[in-house]
Amino acid sequence: MKVAIVDDEQNMTKQIEAFLDRFGVESQMEVEARTFHDSRAFVETYDGSYDLVLLDVEMPGVNGIEAAKAIRGRDGRVSIMFITNMAQYAIHGYEVEAVDYVLKPLGYQDFAMKMKKALRYIERDASRQLVLDATDGKRAVKVSDIVYVEVIRHYLNFHTDAGVYEVRGVMREWEDRLWRYHFARCSQSYLVNLARVRSIQGNKCLAGGAELPLSRNRKNEFIQAFTRYVGGMD
Repeated sequence: MKVAIVDDEQNMTKQIEAFLDRFGVESQMEVEARTFHDSRAFVETYDGSYDLVLLDVEMPGVNGIEAAKAIRGRDGRVSIMFITNMAQYAIHGYEVEAVDYVLKPLGYQDFAMKMKKALRYIERDASRQLVLDATDGKRAVKVSDIVYVEVIRHYLNFHTDAGVYEVRGVMREWEDRLWRYHFARCSQSYLVNLARVRSIQGNKCLAGGAELPLSRNRKNEFIQAFTRYVGGMD
C-alpha cells in the first residue's frame, strides 16, 4: 500500500510513519509511506500513484480541505483520510468522499482501526479496470478478469478471460499493485488471482483452466493466503 502523509508538523509525520510501520508489520503487508510538509507542493506534483492520502486539516497556505478538493478533482479513486484536532472538520469529509478522520493526539489503536477501514475502501472494487500498456496497444482490463500474471524474460503475460496481453514490466511492481485485490505468488514466475483458484493439489495450483506450479519456497505462504481469502479473513 502506498501512502502519502501531508502534514506541516515534523513530529506528527514521524509519529504517523511509526504507526504505519507498526500497522504494516501487524497486517503482514508492505506499506510505503512518503511525507510532504508543504500541501501546495503536494497538490501541484500529485501523480495519482497513492492508495491513501493522510491529510492534516490545519496547514498554512493550502489547508487540508482545499488540498483534498484539488486531489479529488483529479483522482476519484484514491482514499483520503483527514487528521485534525477538531471533530467538526469531519463534516467536510463528505464533500470529498473521505474515508474517515483521525483525531489528534493520535493513539495507535484508533489509528489502526481507521487504517483497516481505509483498506476496505481500497479493496472494495475488484471489478475496477486497469489500463495495460500492452505491446499491441493499450488494453482496459477488469481486475476480476485477470486469472494470473506470468513473467517471461522482461515481459509479463496477463492471462485474462478475454485473452493474453503482453506487457513490458517487473513482476514485483505488479505484485505490489495487485495484492489488495487478493493476488499472491505461487512461484517466482506466477502471480495468481486467488478468486480464480479452483484447487491446490500437491505442488500444483489450478487457476481457471491452467495448472500452475507451486514452488517449495512459496507454497506455504500461498496456501495461507488462499486459506485467508476463502475464509474471508482478508
